[in-house]
Amino acid sequence: MPGAESPSDILAAIQDFLRASRQPAILEPGEEPLPLMPDSFHLEVRGARVLLQAWDEKRNIARRVSALDQQARGKLTLRVDHFGGRQGSVLLFDQARPSNIAADRKAARMVFRETFRRFLRRQFLDWKLVALSSDADLEHSLSPTYPRAYLTSGSRGWAAIAAPADPGAAAGILTYGLVWLDYLRKREKRTYVEGLALFVPEGQQRATCLRLGYLDRQTTRFSVYVYQDGFEEEIDPRDHGNLETRLETCQGTTAPVRHGEPESWLESQVRAHLATIDPDLLAEPVYGQVPAFAGGERDVIDLLAVERRGRLAVLELKASAEPHLPLQALDYWMRVEWHAARNEFGARGYFRDRRLSAAPPRLVLIAPALEFHPTTETILRYFDPRIPVERIGVGMQWRDRLQVAFRIQGSAKPGMGTETAVQADLTPRSLPPLP
Repeated sequence: MPGAESPSDILAAIQDFLRASRQPAILEPGEEPLPLMPDSFHLEVRGARVLLQAWDEKRNIARRVSALDQQARGKLTLRVDHFGGRQGSVLLFDQARPSNIAADRKAARMVFRETFRRFLRRQFLDWKLVALSSDADLEHSLSPTYPRAYLTSGSRGWAAIAAPADPGAAAGILTYGLVWLDYLRKREKRTYVEGLALFVPEGQQRATCLRLGYLDRQTTRFSVYVYQDGFEEEIDPRDHGNLETRLETCQGTTAPVRHGEPESWLESQVRAHLATIDPDLLAEPVYGQVPAFAGGERDVIDLLAVERRGRLAVLELKASAEPHLPLQALDYWMRVEWHAARNEFGARGYFRDRRLSAAPPRLVLIAPALEFHPTTETILRYFDPRIPVERIGVGMQWRDRLQVAFRIQGSAKPGMGTETAVQADLTPRSLPPLP
């Protein structure tokens, strides 16, 4: 029974565990794992407790072990005494065991969560930190990669979220931040959650800052903080990042079809049946990946078409559920809008003999009807209303026969009277330029 062991039994169990481990380490909540090298730890019995000491170049910990809580392959949980009579636990685990990789990841998340807590205490001095979590919430599509917080001051509230310094993590922070904000706005009845604070690593803020310029600032406030070496500062999103885009001279519209890749296959079907997708779009020409991205491959298909009346249409295709689809589509749309505002498409040989409209391009998201991620409507709700967005769901047999299952305007939900069998409200309009 846990707690019934003598100090010598506890000592023997720890020593046996260390001998059986190839890369033993000690893990405390909110801290990074500390390797237990032969010359960097010490064990001894002191009275009714076992003293465990461990150190490296940065840390030195000493814990009084009172009991063995749990033993498993590659893991040993110890009960320890803290000052003031409080009890806690530490985990000994073998980092060389594949099954313990999750422990390393969880430890890293907990460390970053506590760093995030310090950020919030400094930036929201007079606010109450009501909630802070890095746990997964599959029901509400919240990722454990991004710790999230809820802060209040009287009847005001703020949502906050942070991206770790892991490669590529900053690219997803705005998606999960908007999901978290929307969740809090629905849950909290006594406060108005007025804004979203985003904490991103220094040097990785450009994409987030650019996207914020195309969200609805009338309904939501946004703040961006960059951090480095444990310190953070607020920045002005308008001063961080120029649009990275280039428009090459037109080289044609052909695209290889790779039936083993669902996105490529869906692209070929959309190209071949564009009149089914929207009769108002010209079947030719249709261009892929124009303008080009200065950042490598994308896991969605981008197409650029034109209406008979000259309005450009950005088609974003995805064959499987993808929470980041709306913002990935926005990335492409803002580049098309930038070049279109400067009349560059015709000058570079695109859409020859076609007079292009000055209206903002349409943004059309196309996916199998059951493969739109549940968060799609949530993200679209925060788009600037001047961006004309439409979702088109195709039938599940799209590989054999492309059929439109529904068309939905903006962020509306299916079944709310927004589905149409024929494209609606797509006449070019004179709208003020986007920021």
